[in-house]
Amino acid sequence: MNNKFYVPDGLIDDPPMCNFSQRQNAPAVPTSGPNDSWADRQEQNKRAPMTRAEMIRRQKYELPTRSIGQLVSEQNEQKIGPDFERQQNVQVTVRGGAKNDGDQYLISSFDEVNLSEQIEENLRSIRFRCPTAVQRRVIPLILQTNEDLRCLSSTGTGKTGAFLIPIIARLEQFSRSGDRAAAKRRSPKAIIVAHTKELVQQIGKAARIVAKDTGVGIVVMMGSVHYQHVEAQITREGCDVLVSTPGRLRDYIANRMVDLDCLQFLVIDEMDKFFSDTEFVRVFHALKEALDQCGENKSRPCRTLMFSATLDSEEIVEQFLRANFYHVEAGVNQSVSHVQQIVISATVRNNEKAKKLQQILLRDGGTVQNCTKTVIFLNECRRCDRIAIMLAYYGYRAISINGHRTLEQRSNALAQFNAGEYDVLVGTDIIARGMNIPNLTRVILYELPPIHRYEQYVHRVGRVGRMGNVGEAFVFFNPEDPNDMQMAVFLRDQLRSADQQRPKWLDEMVQSQQRFETEVQQHVEQEMQSNTNFNSGPCSIAGGSRRGVQELDEDQDDWLYGSGFANSDWR
Repeated sequence: MNNKFYVPDGLIDDPPMCNFSQRQNAPAVPTSGPNDSWADRQEQNKRAPMTRAEMIRRQKYELPTRSIGQLVSEQNEQKIGPDFERQQNVQVTVRGGAKNDGDQYLISSFDEVNLSEQIEENLRSIRFRCPTAVQRRVIPLILQTNEDLRCLSSTGTGKTGAFLIPIIARLEQFSRSGDRAAAKRRSPKAIIVAHTKELVQQIGKAARIVAKDTGVGIVVMMGSVHYQHVEAQITREGCDVLVSTPGRLRDYIANRMVDLDCLQFLVIDEMDKFFSDTEFVRVFHALKEALDQCGENKSRPCRTLMFSATLDSEEIVEQFLRANFYHVEAGVNQSVSHVQQIVISATVRNNEKAKKLQQILLRDGGTVQNCTKTVIFLNECRRCDRIAIMLAYYGYRAISINGHRTLEQRSNALAQFNAGEYDVLVGTDIIARGMNIPNLTRVILYELPPIHRYEQYVHRVGRVGRMGNVGEAFVFFNPEDPNDMQMAVFLRDQLRSADQQRPKWLDEMVQSQQRFETEVQQHVEQEMQSNTNFNSGPCSIAGGSRRGVQELDEDQDDWLYGSGFANSDWR
């Protein structure tokens, strides 16, 4: 391997300089002048010799080009389960609107919203013959009103189709009118923002299927994909619908590579994930300010549509929506009832957890070669890799996916798992939200999510039980882990709301915690009452003066003297 070396992205040429000391002694590169363009500065940066780490980091990935036929075939790999119709019998509530008239917007078939024959044909190609319960409400609200919308619905209920179908239908009318000048090809009519590159790719594929032969151009962009690839997409297909991650969207807007003058829809998928990130909140504020400036010359303001299966704080989300927005809700912060959730108590001592993991993997097939398709969730990238390596050592066809992998490695891992080349996918939460993995029937939560991200439990479990299929979720609970102990009440409530069988030890643990919290609260109240009585009682102390007692009462450390913390119960 002369002049070559292996790096995570593959085999590349040996760079001229491979350490920082050599980089420091490199020939000086001409500095950029004040009048240089952005492209000139980028070209000058390329002339600087790169270190090995920089060469690896700067490598770009070109998304594989798949035909619509290939995308349709991949989509149809997902089997429709026997419970599909039953799963649609969920109660969906609609609130809001200027006239509080949300209940009147309801359809039972796609024919009622006058979709074009081409879009209906595209939907039939992926076996979309009737809208889901959520789509029956959301599609007419998007097509027949001009208000913002917030949709909260459990996993696997068709939220992606709920916004893609009406948006593409609306833009198709605009496209067929011929009013799409070449100068406006960089001005998207709809922007869809998702938080992970995997989810962006999935939404982009679904949008291409729905928009086939409609004249609506779909562009997908994200970090690690070369700008030239995106530019080629825009030149070839136009940019009616732009699907992007937040960071790359921010770059394009800051460099004026995207025009917002014609924007009609801004879609935020998995909104609660975004608004828990302060960086995205800043990006979203900047985006809204740019839209407000563009909106001065627009007859119709841009509509904001938000979707998620979980939500922490409604107040944060509502400040980004216009007044009189519609609120659609169907099962918030709840795991689906048709997924059997099995809680297993296991510690890390004596490899107890790892042994039980292998017992689960061998439960159906009996051998490592016949392992059922499984996704295992962990919280940290390194532990994720270690578990995958351990399983591969024992003969399982296992591969990991996490944020430490390059985009190419992540895309290949997911594609190979979907194609059946691997039986076990060990991943972090980058595949927990919104991802549709065909024919997945089992997930294992090897670690519970951190307590401050408790909602990730719902998303992890929601990777199975989609399209009317049943599934299993094995949940490891470590009674020696403080985080798991804090998650006990939430876990009990999730099992109760999904009408799932709960282990007796979990109920007893929660009851014990609640009794302890009640006793602590009662003791605190008693001590507060005791302090109140002490301060309001007679102010006479043997050998002391009234002034001395007042000084003691007013001292900032007086709780040390009369609080009762010396009681034997608190030692």
